[in-house]
Order: sequence, then C-alpha cells, then structure tokens
Amino acid sequence: MLAAILTGSASRAAAADVLCDPAVDDCRAPLIQLIRDETVGIDVAFWFMEDARYTAELTKKAQEGVPIRVLVDPRANVPNPFNADRLAELQQAGIPMRQRTASGILHWKAMIFSGQNTVEFSAANYSADAFAPVTPYDNYVDEVIVFSSDATVVQSFMTKYDDLWTDISGFANYANVTGGLVRSYSVFPTDPELNFSPAQNFRSRAVARYDAESQGIDVIMYRVTDPAHADAMIRAVQRGVPVRLITEPQQYRDPIRYWHSYNIDRMYAAGIQVRERAHAGLTHQKSVLLRGQQLTIFGSSNWTSPSADRQEEHNYFTSKPDFFQFFSDQFDRKWNNLSGHAETQPFTPAPPDRPEMRSPADLAQNLDTGSVTLTWNGGLWAHNYDVYFGTAADPPLVASDLPLGPSKYSSVLQRFQVSSLLPGTTYYWRIVSKTMASMAASGPTYAFTTAGFAPPPPPTEGPGPGDVVLYAADAPVVRGAWRVLSDASAARSARLGIPDAGRAKVTTAFADPADYFEMTFTAEAGRPYRLWLRLQAQDDYWANDSVHVQFSQSVDAAGAPAWRIGTTGSAEVNLEDAKSAGVSGWGWQDNGYGRFVLGPAIYFATTGPQTIRVQRREDGASIDQIVLSPEKFLSAAPGGLTNDATILSDTAGPPPPPPAADTVVIHAASVPVAAGAWMLSSDATAAGGARLGTPDRSGAKVTTALADPADYVEVTFTASAGRPYHLWLRGRAEGDYWANDSVHAQFSGSVDAGGAPVARIGTSDSLVVNLEDCSRCGEEGWGWQDNGYGAGVFGPDVYFEAAGTQTLRIQVREDGFSIDQIVLSPSTYLTSSPGALKRDTTILAPSSGEPH
Repeated sequence: MLAAILTGSASRAAAADVLCDPAVDDCRAPLIQLIRDETVGIDVAFWFMEDARYTAELTKKAQEGVPIRVLVDPRANVPNPFNADRLAELQQAGIPMRQRTASGILHWKAMIFSGQNTVEFSAANYSADAFAPVTPYDNYVDEVIVFSSDATVVQSFMTKYDDLWTDISGFANYANVTGGLVRSYSVFPTDPELNFSPAQNFRSRAVARYDAESQGIDVIMYRVTDPAHADAMIRAVQRGVPVRLITEPQQYRDPIRYWHSYNIDRMYAAGIQVRERAHAGLTHQKSVLLRGQQLTIFGSSNWTSPSADRQEEHNYFTSKPDFFQFFSDQFDRKWNNLSGHAETQPFTPAPPDRPEMRSPADLAQNLDTGSVTLTWNGGLWAHNYDVYFGTAADPPLVASDLPLGPSKYSSVLQRFQVSSLLPGTTYYWRIVSKTMASMAASGPTYAFTTAGFAPPPPPTEGPGPGDVVLYAADAPVVRGAWRVLSDASAARSARLGIPDAGRAKVTTAFADPADYFEMTFTAEAGRPYRLWLRLQAQDDYWANDSVHVQFSQSVDAAGAPAWRIGTTGSAEVNLEDAKSAGVSGWGWQDNGYGRFVLGPAIYFATTGPQTIRVQRREDGASIDQIVLSPEKFLSAAPGGLTNDATILSDTAGPPPPPPAADTVVIHAASVPVAAGAWMLSSDATAAGGARLGTPDRSGAKVTTALADPADYVEVTFTASAGRPYHLWLRGRAEGDYWANDSVHAQFSGSVDAGGAPVARIGTSDSLVVNLEDCSRCGEEGWGWQDNGYGAGVFGPDVYFEAAGTQTLRIQVREDGFSIDQIVLSPSTYLTSSPGALKRDTTILAPSSGEPH
C-alpha cells in the first residue's frame, strides 16, 4: 500500500521499511491512509500537532469505535499556538489523552497502527508543512519519515508506548481517561538498534560511535547546543576524519538558542565543512551518517543536553544497508545541489554584536590609581574578548582571547581589572568581541582619568654601563629641614627639597650638619666620575639654588681625600652657572661654576659601596636626580640647564622595604658548609664583605641537579609549615657572562602547594635560579633573582612539610657564579624582589638567629 502511494524519492529501505523524503514526496498521504485503514487501535505521541487533517481523521476513527490513545505535552502550546486547538479537538472527540509532566518534554513524533503492525516515526512534528513540500526542492522542511513494519521495531515502540502511558511519575491524565492505566500490548524486548531517552542516554551512545569513526561523518542537524557532539566532531577532524555538516540558519542567530552559534562557529573554525539551508523552508532533520561503520543515526533528538537524558525521545542506530543508502543519497543531493535547485549554500560565520561599554563611563574623572575594573556587556554571540588599554588614544592590546563568555541578559557583564595606574593620567580602553570563529566587532574607545597629578614624562635617556642614577626621593636617610615633596614633574613624582626660610647661605660645608640626606651606591676605585644633579630653585630665585655634596671614600685625581663626609670640604653644585645668568625650572648642573665649565671629576679610594651626603648651602633648593657617571655623562650633561624634562632610568630602583621578622636573610659569607669548588672570597661590594662562589672553569652545564653532588654549600634556617616562601638569591656572574649565572637550590623538607615533595636534597629535582632572566637580557654586577625564568616571571613558591629547622643546599649548575645573600620570605618579598636585577647595592641585615 505504501509503495503504491509514495513516488519520487521515497524508497523501500528493506522489506519492512519505507522511507519518505518530504523535499519531493507527499508523506502525509500515506500516513492519513494508515489512519483510515486501521481497525484495531492507534497510539499517537507528539510534541506538537498543528495540521487539523490528522485530528479530523483520528476523530473519525474514534467515532468508528477504533481505540485511540494520545500522549501530549501542553507546554508546546506557547511556541506553537495551533497545538492548543488540536488538543481541544482530540479532547472533544472523547479520545483518552495523557500529558507529560516531568521536566523533560515529550519530544516523540510517532504513530503506532496495531492492526497493520506498522509504526511511523521521524523528527517531523505534525504540522501542515512538515510532511509535504510547498514547492519540491525549493520550499520544504528537511525531514525523513519512516514507515516501518519491521516486527522488532514496531514491538519496541509498542512496549515503550505502554511504559509511558502507565507512567504515573512523569505523566498525568489530560482528558477522557477512565479506569486504571493498563497496557495494550505484551511486553517485548527493545530492538538493540533503537534508543529511547532518557532511559537510554542518547549522547553517550552517539559520541561513542562518532569517536569510533575512521572514514567520514555527514550530519544534518537542526539544533546544536550540547558541546559534547561538537567536541566529538572536532576530535574526528583532528584525527584526519572529514566531517560535513548541514545546519539551519534560523538557529544560528536564535537568541533563545545562543549556544548553537557557539558550537557551529567552533566546528567551522576547527576545519569542519559546513553548509546551511538555502531553500525557502526549514532544516529540521536530525541525522548522522558514519561512513566507515555504514551506520545511520536518525530520530527525534537534536544535539542538545535535554535530548540526551531528560526528554522523551526515539532514535534509531541502524546498520540496515538500504537505510544507509537512502540517507547517503539524500545527503549528497543536498550537499552538492544535485536536484538542480539551491538546497544548501556555504556557511558564512557572522560577527558578534558590538560590545556595550558600561564602566568606567567615558571621560570619567578621579578614578583610583590602585585598580580600575573595566566592564562591558558582550551580547549573545561573543565568547572571547581582546582588551586594548593604555595612555595612547589608540591603545595597545594588553590581553587577547579572554574566554569570558556571552551576556544573555543586560545585567551579565564581562570584567577585566587594570592596576598600578599613574596618578593624574588619562587612560584609553577598547573592547573587541570575538566569536568562536574569530569574527570580531569592536566597541568604541572610552577614556578615563585617574586622581592626582600627572607623573613626569617617561625616561628620555638611559644611563650607560657603570653609570649611577639615584632618585633623591628614595633617600633612606633624610634629616633636618629636607622634605620629600610631591611633584608630577619630578622623577618618581617626588623631590627632596628645603623650603626657603630666609636663612643665610652656608658658605662652607659642615662636618656634622643638621640638614642633609644620604644615599648609597656602588663605584669602582680609580675611575673618574662626573657628578650631576638635577635641581630646581624655589621661585626660580638664584639665591635658592645650591647645595654641598660629600662622599664617604672620595679622592681627587691624585688619590688624596677630597669632598669627604665628616669634613668641611665639599663639591658645591650651583644651578645658576654664571652671575646674572638666571634659573628657570629644572636644570642639570655639576660641581663646576661658570658658563660651560666642568668641575673636577670625583674618584673613589675603594671599589664597592659608597655614601653620598647632600647638605644645605642655600634654602629653597630641590633635587630629584643624582648622577655619577664614568662614561656616558662624563663630559656632557644628561639634560638641559633650564626648563629640563629629562628623567633618567634609575639604576637602583625604589628602595626595597625592610624585611619582616618572618623573612629569612642569610649572608653567604657565614654559610657553614662549602664543599668542592665553592670558596669564600673577600668582596667589599658583598654583604659582610665576602661572597661564596665557584671559579669559571668552563665546565659543562649541570642541567639536572645531582642527588650526591661534589660541589655544594649548605646552611640551616628556621621556617614555618604550610606557608609559601619565595626564594631570592643575590648573585653575580663572573665577567657578567650568561654562562656563569645559575645554580640549583634544594631543601631538606620542601613541598609544593599541594603538599607533594619538591626540590628535595638527595634527588635530581631542584629550583633553578638563573640570574639572566631572558635570552640576551644581559647581566651587570650584583642582581637579585628567584627561581622563575622570563622577564617579570616569578617562580613557584616553596612550602615546608614541618615547622622548624630546614637545610638549604645550593649546588653548581654553571660555574663562575657567586652569591652573597639568600632570602626566603613568606611576606615582605613574597611578591617583590629585595632589590634590583642589575647593578644592585642592596644589603639586607641578616635575620635574627641565622648565619651572618
């Protein structure tokens, strides 16, 4: 009968199966004929029914006395309003009806004809346009309608239908149900090729088959919101299995199903071939062809999470050859438009919506310099974000592909925090939203200004090797009338100055002054250094522009002590360089007086730490930078004499905070165990006047630590259990050579954050400390380094399994490396270095109870 009704592309898949394609065939006519021919009983289950032709035929059969049962889900009435009319017609006909009440909907689309031993099932809802084309190949709903009289298939549907009809936990009576709930059929085993979710998980079964495929996968899928299916397709492509997908464009930008585009985009980006419907109808089909397995997966389940394990669904995992051939021919026709009609077209990914900027508002003022949180609403289609931020009107990219996800509601915002901002500075920011296919949409550029005064311009000059640049505001010793004053035009936005109190000029320096400040630096004996100060006179008044400068170990060119602290001799620095020349703003000056006259060079009697003392000569003078240069500025000033804006990079960096009591500070000069090539050497620049090191013997790098090394040093210290400690070493490489700059560090009781042993003495595991923090970064003198590698990269913290005495072992990785200080800090230096990476002069006091 079915073969006589169906024409065109309809095919008898096997003796008991007929498949109908509503792209060209009228699949409604055979279904209605089955209703008309039935004399024993009809069972119907659907998500929604809109075509009154079905209810009219079912009503007639009920009036003829044929038993009919209907399973429905009234929740379909909201998106499909004609469904309510059809339910009312069935109810008025006196047909018994039960409704789905569990959380997962009834998503069946099936009719069972018990007298004809036939079941009709598909993904097609019983709507007017789902079973027959409006125009063949040009306007239709992509579906396949299955009419099966295969006994095991029919009996499986009968048994499952009875299960649902008698289910009192997931279903309730809707209309015309009298008496008890009884089964109409015997209980039959389920055909192993059928899958009825939620009792049988559709996702698990399907994904297992996808992952087993080795030749090719072809998919027609209406909705894709479950990432598990998309993940499996991506895995297939990654292992060399071609995947083709036909999808529905209406779903791609459906705001209710916004995760659909997420999965389509990422499959497209992963190399899956994607086409979409081009005809005027709808792609509602749900089918997968696994070419190597000759397996057809077909049914009512979309690629959604509810379809896997919450909704009532029916799916067929069949190896029937005629089934596979039918679906394969249909797919190839649609993919290649073999019908002569444009049934599909290439998929083109769409961009996201433009991000909606929220805060800070454009041109916001007085924002906190500590941190500012940039917030925006990315919309439905964006999943990754690029953040552009900086002081330029076209700000640079600072973060890319942040996986912050979409915004379903206006209240759902994405956030990115920026911190350590400069005061009084205007910052610009812009967000670029991106889909999973890397389609982008840029938001506008917003600006905000931080509170306070703007800092000085960035450094316009860098010091040369060996040059000393100190920021006066960092002076650790400030006495008398000297004050640290905020000044946006000064280095580090601060200067040291003496207010003009009208006091008389101090013509000769004091051996024991009341008003002075002191700083330390490192210099080499026998080299000439040019002294430069950047000064400013209060009110640009010539009588407010001079200071006395003294040093701890300074000598003249002949080696005689000169300009020494504790004497009345000094190097006078007078900003106005000739009488009546005048002063204006900041200016650089040395210890000479007269137009273009350089003062005598400064020498030092010893190599190592030196102290500079600056004391009052005239009130009203301010200083922000001090330079002692044996090279770059030996014969030329770092900047101008008037209205200067030059900010040099300081060689010392900001002074480190003093270590807290819980910080372990060890002077290497007092380490009790030094074995093998390690030896103690005098060094005036080192803590305690000595350093521990190994000579450069051009030995091969010891890439992995030795469990029983010959060359090592050991020292004990006290630590707490369970606290993170950060390891810092101050070291220097012989000849500032990158191949002389690393060691292995190990501990007796060290563990990682999870409590697992790490970097233990007696093993090959270690913390590697490498002074040069990136390839070609270079090294200069002493520098502080931790166990991380890379500019600005911190190594992992170390923990200790038990409180009490711990042993630290340092062994050779590259010879030619020396150490003078070891720090293990759970507080002060947990997230910041004790000193500079290059040309460091920081000497920390050893902690109480530790070797020193």
